[in-house]
Amino acid sequence: MTNKNTALAIALGAICALGPFATDMYVAAMPRMAQDLATTDASIQLSMMTYFAGFTLGQLFYGPVSDKTGRKPMIYLALTIFVLASLGCVLSTGATELLVFRFLQGIGGSIGMVIATASIRDVHTGQAAARLMSMVVLVLGIAPVLAPLLGSLVLEVGDWRLIFALLGALGVVVAVITVTMLPETRMAELRAKSRPGDALHWYGRLLVTRSFIPYAGALALAQGGFFAYIAGSSFVLINVYGLSPLAYSVIFSLNAIGIGIGAQLAPRLAERIGVRGAVKLSATIYAAAGLILLGLQLAGIASLIPVCILLFIMVMGVGGIMPTCNILAMESHGAISGTAAALMGALGFGAGALGSFAIGVLDDGTALPLIAVMAACAVATALIAIFAFGPSRVTHEAAI
Repeated sequence: MTNKNTALAIALGAICALGPFATDMYVAAMPRMAQDLATTDASIQLSMMTYFAGFTLGQLFYGPVSDKTGRKPMIYLALTIFVLASLGCVLSTGATELLVFRFLQGIGGSIGMVIATASIRDVHTGQAAARLMSMVVLVLGIAPVLAPLLGSLVLEVGDWRLIFALLGALGVVVAVITVTMLPETRMAELRAKSRPGDALHWYGRLLVTRSFIPYAGALALAQGGFFAYIAGSSFVLINVYGLSPLAYSVIFSLNAIGIGIGAQLAPRLAERIGVRGAVKLSATIYAAAGLILLGLQLAGIASLIPVCILLFIMVMGVGGIMPTCNILAMESHGAISGTAAALMGALGFGAGALGSFAIGVLDDGTALPLIAVMAACAVATALIAIFAFGPSRVTHEAAI
Protein backbone atom coordinates (compact mmCIF):
# COMPACT_ATOMS: atom_id res chain seq x y z
CA MET A 1 0.00 0.00 0.00
CA THR A 2 1.36 3.41 -0.98
CA ASN A 3 2.06 6.17 1.54
CA LYS A 4 -0.89 8.10 0.09
CA ASN A 5 -3.25 5.20 0.66
CA THR A 6 -1.83 4.60 4.13
CA ALA A 7 -2.47 8.21 5.12
CA LEU A 8 -5.96 8.00 3.66
CA ALA A 9 -6.67 4.80 5.60
CA ILE A 10 -5.40 6.30 8.86
CA ALA A 11 -7.45 9.47 8.44
CA LEU A 12 -10.62 7.62 7.46
CA GLY A 13 -10.06 5.09 10.23
CA ALA A 14 -9.75 7.91 12.77
CA ILE A 15 -13.04 9.44 11.62
CA CYS A 16 -14.73 6.04 11.72
CA ALA A 17 -13.32 5.41 15.21
CA LEU A 18 -15.58 8.07 16.70
CA GLY A 19 -18.53 5.68 16.38
CA PRO A 20 -16.97 2.76 18.29
CA PHE A 21 -15.54 5.08 20.93
CA ALA A 22 -18.97 6.66 21.49
CA THR A 23 -20.55 3.21 21.85
CA ASP A 24 -17.82 1.13 23.48
CA MET A 25 -16.19 3.58 25.85
CA TYR A 26 -19.18 3.85 28.15
CA VAL A 27 -20.54 0.29 28.03
CA ALA A 28 -18.82 -0.72 31.27
CA ALA A 29 -20.31 2.36 32.95
CA MET A 30 -23.90 1.64 31.92
CA PRO A 31 -24.95 -0.18 35.11
CA ARG A 32 -23.44 2.65 37.19
CA MET A 33 -25.16 5.27 35.04
CA ALA A 34 -28.53 3.68 35.74
CA GLN A 35 -27.90 4.06 39.46
CA ASP A 36 -26.55 7.61 39.21
CA LEU A 37 -29.44 8.86 37.08
CA ALA A 38 -32.00 6.96 39.19
CA THR A 39 -33.36 5.06 36.21
CA THR A 40 -33.66 1.49 34.97
CA ASP A 41 -31.13 -0.64 33.11
CA ALA A 42 -33.52 -0.69 30.14
CA SER A 43 -33.54 3.13 29.99
CA ILE A 44 -29.76 3.25 29.78
CA GLN A 45 -29.79 0.53 27.14
CA LEU A 46 -32.13 2.76 25.14
CA SER A 47 -29.39 5.40 25.09
CA MET A 48 -27.64 3.06 22.68
CA MET A 49 -30.81 2.84 20.60
CA THR A 50 -31.20 6.63 20.38
CA TYR A 51 -27.52 6.92 19.40
CA PHE A 52 -28.06 4.42 16.58
CA ALA A 53 -31.22 6.26 15.51
CA GLY A 54 -29.22 9.48 15.20
CA PHE A 55 -26.50 7.55 13.41
CA THR A 56 -29.05 6.31 10.88
CA LEU A 57 -30.55 9.71 10.11
CA GLY A 58 -27.20 11.48 10.00
CA GLN A 59 -25.86 9.18 7.30
CA LEU A 60 -28.91 9.72 5.11
CA PHE A 61 -28.09 13.44 5.16
CA TYR A 62 -24.30 13.41 4.94
CA GLY A 63 -24.02 10.94 2.08
CA PRO A 64 -25.92 12.75 -0.69
CA VAL A 65 -24.90 16.22 0.50
CA SER A 66 -21.22 15.20 0.48
CA ASP A 67 -21.66 14.13 -3.15
CA LYS A 68 -22.37 17.81 -3.85
CA THR A 69 -20.15 19.68 -1.36
CA GLY A 70 -17.26 17.26 -1.18
CA ARG A 71 -16.43 14.98 1.73
CA LYS A 72 -14.51 17.33 4.04
CA PRO A 73 -17.15 20.05 4.66
CA MET A 74 -19.56 17.40 5.93
CA ILE A 75 -16.85 15.96 8.17
CA TYR A 76 -16.33 19.33 9.84
CA LEU A 77 -20.08 19.83 10.36
CA ALA A 78 -20.47 16.36 11.86
CA LEU A 79 -17.50 16.75 14.20
CA THR A 80 -18.91 20.03 15.52
CA ILE A 81 -22.23 18.35 16.32
CA PHE A 82 -20.43 15.40 17.93
CA VAL A 83 -18.32 17.59 20.23
CA LEU A 84 -21.26 19.73 21.37
CA ALA A 85 -23.48 16.68 21.97
CA SER A 86 -20.73 15.02 24.01
CA LEU A 87 -20.65 18.06 26.27
CA GLY A 88 -24.43 17.82 26.53
CA CYS A 89 -24.09 14.24 27.79
CA VAL A 90 -21.63 15.47 30.42
CA LEU A 91 -24.21 17.94 31.72
CA SER A 92 -27.21 15.56 31.64
CA THR A 93 -29.07 15.23 34.94
CA GLY A 94 -31.68 12.66 33.91
CA ALA A 95 -32.30 9.80 31.52
CA THR A 96 -34.38 11.91 29.11
CA GLU A 97 -31.63 14.50 28.64
CA LEU A 98 -29.09 11.75 28.11
CA LEU A 99 -31.25 10.10 25.45
CA VAL A 100 -31.60 13.40 23.56
CA PHE A 101 -27.89 14.19 23.60
CA ARG A 102 -27.02 10.63 22.64
CA PHE A 103 -29.31 11.03 19.63
CA LEU A 104 -27.44 14.20 18.63
CA GLN A 105 -24.10 12.51 19.30
CA GLY A 106 -25.17 9.76 16.92
CA ILE A 107 -25.96 12.34 14.23
CA GLY A 108 -22.45 13.74 14.60
CA GLY A 109 -20.69 10.40 14.89
CA SER A 110 -22.44 8.96 11.84
CA ILE A 111 -20.08 10.68 9.43
CA GLY A 112 -17.42 7.95 9.70
CA MET A 113 -18.41 4.91 7.65
CA VAL A 114 -20.47 6.80 5.08
CA ILE A 115 -17.50 9.07 4.29
CA ALA A 116 -14.99 6.21 4.42
CA THR A 117 -17.04 4.02 2.09
CA ALA A 118 -17.73 6.87 -0.32
CA SER A 119 -14.14 8.15 -0.25
CA ILE A 120 -12.72 4.72 -1.00
CA ARG A 121 -15.14 4.33 -3.90
CA ASP A 122 -14.03 7.77 -5.10
CA VAL A 123 -10.49 6.49 -5.66
CA HIS A 124 -10.64 2.67 -5.99
CA THR A 125 -12.79 -0.30 -7.01
CA GLY A 126 -12.42 -4.08 -6.81
CA GLN A 127 -9.51 -5.70 -4.98
CA ALA A 128 -7.75 -2.36 -4.47
CA ALA A 129 -10.85 -1.01 -2.74
CA ALA A 130 -11.12 -4.19 -0.66
CA ARG A 131 -7.50 -3.85 0.50
CA LEU A 132 -7.96 -0.19 1.42
CA MET A 133 -11.25 -0.90 3.20
CA SER A 134 -9.61 -3.72 5.17
CA MET A 135 -6.87 -1.25 6.21
CA VAL A 136 -9.51 1.23 7.36
CA VAL A 137 -11.29 -1.52 9.31
CA LEU A 138 -7.95 -2.50 10.87
CA VAL A 139 -7.36 1.08 12.05
CA LEU A 140 -10.99 1.22 13.10
CA GLY A 141 -10.53 -2.03 14.99
CA ILE A 142 -8.17 -0.32 17.44
CA ALA A 143 -11.07 1.73 18.81
CA PRO A 144 -13.21 -1.10 20.24
CA VAL A 145 -10.07 -2.59 21.81
CA LEU A 146 -8.96 0.62 23.51
CA ALA A 147 -12.33 2.26 24.19
CA PRO A 148 -13.75 -0.08 26.86
CA LEU A 149 -10.40 -0.35 28.63
CA LEU A 150 -10.03 3.43 28.64
CA GLY A 151 -13.59 3.78 29.89
CA SER A 152 -12.92 1.37 32.75
CA LEU A 153 -9.76 3.23 33.71
CA VAL A 154 -11.73 6.47 33.76
CA LEU A 155 -14.23 4.83 36.12
CA GLU A 156 -11.36 4.02 38.47
CA VAL A 157 -10.50 7.72 38.89
CA GLY A 158 -13.76 9.53 38.07
CA ASP A 159 -17.36 9.01 37.04
CA TRP A 160 -19.08 8.31 33.75
CA ARG A 161 -19.35 12.01 32.87
CA LEU A 162 -15.59 12.17 32.37
CA ILE A 163 -15.97 9.53 29.66
CA PHE A 164 -18.18 11.83 27.60
CA ALA A 165 -15.81 14.75 28.19
CA LEU A 166 -13.02 12.65 26.70
CA LEU A 167 -15.24 11.79 23.74
CA GLY A 168 -15.63 15.51 23.06
CA ALA A 169 -11.85 15.92 23.18
CA LEU A 170 -11.48 12.99 20.79
CA GLY A 171 -13.73 14.79 18.32
CA VAL A 172 -11.34 17.75 18.36
CA VAL A 173 -8.35 15.45 17.74
CA VAL A 174 -10.09 13.84 14.78
CA ALA A 175 -10.76 17.31 13.34
CA VAL A 176 -7.03 18.04 13.45
CA ILE A 177 -6.27 14.72 11.71
CA THR A 178 -8.83 15.54 9.02
CA VAL A 179 -7.26 18.93 8.34
CA THR A 180 -3.71 17.61 8.15
CA MET A 181 -4.03 14.13 6.59
CA LEU A 182 -7.23 13.77 4.57
CA PRO A 183 -7.39 14.98 0.95
CA GLU A 184 -10.68 15.78 -0.77
CA THR A 185 -11.52 12.64 -2.78
CA ARG A 186 -14.71 13.76 -4.53
CA MET A 187 -13.85 15.04 -8.01
CA ALA A 188 -15.07 18.53 -8.91
CA GLU A 189 -16.87 17.37 -12.05
CA LEU A 190 -18.87 14.80 -10.06
CA ARG A 191 -19.71 17.40 -7.41
CA ALA A 192 -21.05 19.70 -10.11
CA LYS A 193 -23.37 16.98 -11.45
CA SER A 194 -24.68 15.90 -8.03
CA ARG A 195 -28.15 16.92 -6.91
CA PRO A 196 -28.76 16.14 -3.20
CA GLY A 197 -32.47 16.77 -3.72
CA ASP A 198 -32.58 13.57 -5.78
CA ALA A 199 -31.51 11.50 -2.76
CA LEU A 200 -34.98 10.11 -2.10
CA HIS A 201 -35.23 8.99 -5.71
CA TRP A 202 -31.88 7.22 -5.53
CA TYR A 203 -32.69 5.67 -2.16
CA GLY A 204 -35.82 4.19 -3.69
CA ARG A 205 -33.91 2.92 -6.71
CA LEU A 206 -31.16 1.38 -4.61
CA LEU A 207 -33.64 -0.48 -2.42
CA VAL A 208 -34.79 -2.50 -5.43
CA THR A 209 -31.45 -2.74 -7.22
CA ARG A 210 -30.06 -6.28 -7.51
CA SER A 211 -26.46 -5.02 -7.42
CA PHE A 212 -26.99 -3.28 -4.07
CA ILE A 213 -29.74 -4.47 -1.75
CA PRO A 214 -28.68 -8.12 -1.10
CA TYR A 215 -25.23 -6.98 0.04
CA ALA A 216 -26.47 -3.97 2.00
CA GLY A 217 -29.22 -6.09 3.56
CA ALA A 218 -26.83 -8.83 4.66
CA LEU A 219 -24.48 -6.24 6.12
CA ALA A 220 -27.36 -4.52 7.95
CA LEU A 221 -28.49 -7.75 9.59
CA ALA A 222 -24.93 -8.63 10.59
CA GLN A 223 -24.53 -5.21 12.16
CA GLY A 224 -27.91 -5.51 13.87
CA GLY A 225 -26.65 -8.50 15.84
CA PHE A 226 -23.31 -6.84 16.53
CA PHE A 227 -24.86 -3.63 17.85
CA ALA A 228 -27.24 -5.63 20.02
CA TYR A 229 -24.13 -7.22 21.51
CA ILE A 230 -22.65 -3.78 22.21
CA ALA A 231 -25.86 -2.57 23.86
CA GLY A 232 -26.52 -5.62 26.00
CA SER A 233 -23.23 -7.39 26.71
CA SER A 234 -22.24 -5.27 29.70
CA PHE A 235 -25.48 -6.04 31.54
CA VAL A 236 -25.17 -9.75 30.73
CA LEU A 237 -21.50 -10.17 31.60
CA ILE A 238 -21.54 -7.83 34.63
CA ASN A 239 -24.99 -8.40 36.11
CA VAL A 240 -25.60 -12.02 35.06
CA TYR A 241 -22.09 -13.47 35.12
CA GLY A 242 -20.74 -11.21 37.85
CA LEU A 243 -17.73 -9.70 36.09
CA SER A 244 -16.22 -6.43 37.29
CA PRO A 245 -16.31 -3.47 34.86
CA LEU A 246 -12.58 -3.88 34.24
CA ALA A 247 -12.86 -7.64 33.59
CA TYR A 248 -15.76 -7.01 31.24
CA SER A 249 -13.74 -4.39 29.38
CA VAL A 250 -10.86 -6.83 28.91
CA ILE A 251 -13.20 -9.45 27.42
CA PHE A 252 -14.91 -6.84 25.26
CA SER A 253 -11.53 -5.64 23.99
CA LEU A 254 -10.38 -9.19 23.23
CA ASN A 255 -13.59 -9.82 21.32
CA ALA A 256 -13.02 -6.59 19.41
CA ILE A 257 -9.73 -8.03 18.17
CA GLY A 258 -11.90 -10.55 16.37
CA ILE A 259 -13.19 -7.75 14.14
CA GLY A 260 -9.65 -7.01 12.99
CA ILE A 261 -8.88 -10.69 12.44
CA GLY A 262 -12.01 -11.17 10.35
CA ALA A 263 -11.38 -7.97 8.39
CA GLN A 264 -7.82 -9.01 7.53
CA LEU A 265 -8.71 -12.59 6.61
CA ALA A 266 -11.59 -11.62 4.32
CA PRO A 267 -9.49 -10.04 1.50
CA ARG A 268 -7.15 -13.03 1.56
CA LEU A 269 -10.10 -15.39 1.32
CA ALA A 270 -11.52 -13.27 -1.48
CA GLU A 271 -8.39 -13.88 -3.55
CA ARG A 272 -9.03 -17.63 -3.29
CA ILE A 273 -12.82 -17.98 -3.35
CA GLY A 274 -14.04 -14.58 -4.55
CA VAL A 275 -15.48 -11.70 -2.56
CA ARG A 276 -18.93 -13.29 -2.41
CA GLY A 277 -17.40 -16.55 -1.27
CA ALA A 278 -15.60 -14.74 1.55
CA VAL A 279 -18.87 -13.20 2.72
CA LYS A 280 -20.67 -16.54 2.57
CA LEU A 281 -18.00 -18.25 4.66
CA SER A 282 -17.90 -15.43 7.21
CA ALA A 283 -21.69 -15.40 7.49
CA THR A 284 -21.84 -19.17 7.93
CA ILE A 285 -19.33 -19.00 10.79
CA TYR A 286 -21.31 -16.12 12.33
CA ALA A 287 -24.58 -18.07 12.16
CA ALA A 288 -23.14 -21.38 13.38
CA ALA A 289 -21.61 -19.75 16.47
CA GLY A 290 -24.89 -17.92 17.15
CA LEU A 291 -26.97 -21.10 16.97
CA ILE A 292 -24.57 -22.98 19.24
CA LEU A 293 -24.67 -20.13 21.76
CA LEU A 294 -28.47 -20.05 21.66
CA GLY A 295 -28.62 -23.82 22.13
CA LEU A 296 -26.36 -23.66 25.18
CA GLN A 297 -28.49 -20.87 26.66
CA LEU A 298 -31.76 -22.75 26.13
CA ALA A 299 -30.21 -25.88 27.64
CA GLY A 300 -29.13 -23.89 30.70
CA ILE A 301 -25.43 -24.71 30.29
CA ALA A 302 -24.14 -21.43 28.87
CA SER A 303 -21.25 -20.84 31.27
CA LEU A 304 -18.91 -17.86 30.99
CA ILE A 305 -16.02 -19.41 29.06
CA PRO A 306 -18.01 -20.92 26.15
CA VAL A 307 -20.11 -17.75 25.97
CA CYS A 308 -16.99 -15.62 25.59
CA ILE A 309 -15.44 -17.97 23.01
CA LEU A 310 -18.59 -18.05 20.89
CA LEU A 311 -19.04 -14.28 21.10
CA PHE A 312 -15.46 -13.89 19.86
CA ILE A 313 -16.19 -16.15 16.88
CA MET A 314 -19.38 -14.23 16.09
CA VAL A 315 -17.60 -10.88 16.19
CA MET A 316 -14.84 -12.28 13.98
CA GLY A 317 -17.51 -13.33 11.48
CA VAL A 318 -18.91 -9.78 11.46
CA GLY A 319 -15.38 -8.48 10.84
CA GLY A 320 -15.20 -10.61 7.71
CA ILE A 321 -18.62 -9.50 6.48
CA MET A 322 -18.14 -5.73 6.91
CA PRO A 323 -15.43 -4.86 4.33
CA THR A 324 -16.53 -7.41 1.74
CA CYS A 325 -20.23 -6.48 1.78
CA ASN A 326 -19.25 -2.81 1.65
CA ILE A 327 -17.27 -3.38 -1.52
CA LEU A 328 -19.94 -5.52 -3.18
CA ALA A 329 -22.69 -3.00 -2.45
CA MET A 330 -20.65 -0.04 -3.70
CA GLU A 331 -19.05 -1.63 -6.78
CA SER A 332 -21.61 -0.47 -9.35
CA HIS A 333 -22.56 2.89 -7.87
CA GLY A 334 -19.57 5.23 -8.14
CA ALA A 335 -21.56 8.17 -9.53
CA ILE A 336 -23.74 8.23 -6.38
CA SER A 337 -21.21 6.77 -3.98
CA GLY A 338 -22.11 9.09 -1.10
CA THR A 339 -25.81 8.38 -1.45
CA ALA A 340 -25.26 4.63 -1.72
CA ALA A 341 -22.91 4.63 1.27
CA ALA A 342 -25.44 6.66 3.26
CA LEU A 343 -28.26 4.23 2.60
CA MET A 344 -26.06 1.24 3.36
CA GLY A 345 -24.95 2.78 6.65
CA ALA A 346 -28.48 3.82 7.55
CA LEU A 347 -29.74 0.29 7.00
CA GLY A 348 -26.99 -1.09 9.23
CA PHE A 349 -27.48 1.32 12.09
CA GLY A 350 -31.24 1.17 11.69
CA ALA A 351 -30.96 -2.56 12.27
CA GLY A 352 -28.68 -1.79 15.21
CA ALA A 353 -31.29 0.55 16.68
CA LEU A 354 -33.96 -2.13 16.34
CA GLY A 355 -31.69 -4.76 17.87
CA SER A 356 -30.85 -2.51 20.82
CA PHE A 357 -34.53 -1.64 21.25
CA ALA A 358 -35.46 -5.32 21.20
CA ILE A 359 -33.09 -6.34 23.97
CA GLY A 360 -34.16 -3.32 26.02
CA VAL A 361 -37.83 -4.22 25.71
CA LEU A 362 -37.28 -7.97 26.19
CA ASP A 363 -34.89 -7.52 29.12
CA ASP A 364 -35.70 -10.14 31.75
CA GLY A 365 -32.49 -10.15 33.74
CA THR A 366 -31.05 -13.10 31.80
CA ALA A 367 -28.77 -13.48 28.78
CA LEU A 368 -31.52 -14.99 26.60
CA PRO A 369 -32.85 -11.78 24.94
CA LEU A 370 -29.37 -10.73 23.83
CA ILE A 371 -28.36 -14.17 22.58
CA ALA A 372 -31.66 -14.72 20.77
CA VAL A 373 -31.45 -11.38 18.93
CA MET A 374 -27.83 -12.00 17.93
CA ALA A 375 -28.56 -15.53 16.71
CA ALA A 376 -31.57 -14.39 14.68
CA CYS A 377 -29.53 -11.68 12.97
CA ALA A 378 -26.69 -14.10 12.25
CA VAL A 379 -28.92 -16.74 10.69
CA ALA A 380 -30.73 -14.16 8.55
CA THR A 381 -27.36 -12.81 7.35
CA ALA A 382 -26.18 -16.27 6.32
CA LEU A 383 -29.43 -17.08 4.49
CA ILE A 384 -29.20 -13.90 2.40
CA ALA A 385 -25.53 -14.45 1.60
CA ILE A 386 -26.01 -18.08 0.60
CA PHE A 387 -29.22 -17.75 -1.41
CA ALA A 388 -29.19 -14.17 -2.77
CA PHE A 389 -25.58 -13.42 -3.66
CA GLY A 390 -25.18 -15.76 -6.60
CA PRO A 391 -21.92 -17.50 -7.64
CA SER A 392 -18.85 -16.40 -5.75
CA ARG A 393 -16.82 -15.02 -8.66
CA VAL A 394 -19.53 -13.34 -10.74
CA THR A 395 -19.03 -9.60 -11.17
CA HIS A 396 -21.83 -7.05 -11.08
CA GLU A 397 -23.96 -7.02 -14.23
CA ALA A 398 -26.28 -4.19 -13.20
CA ALA A 399 -25.43 -0.62 -12.34
CA ILE A 400 -27.28 2.57 -11.69
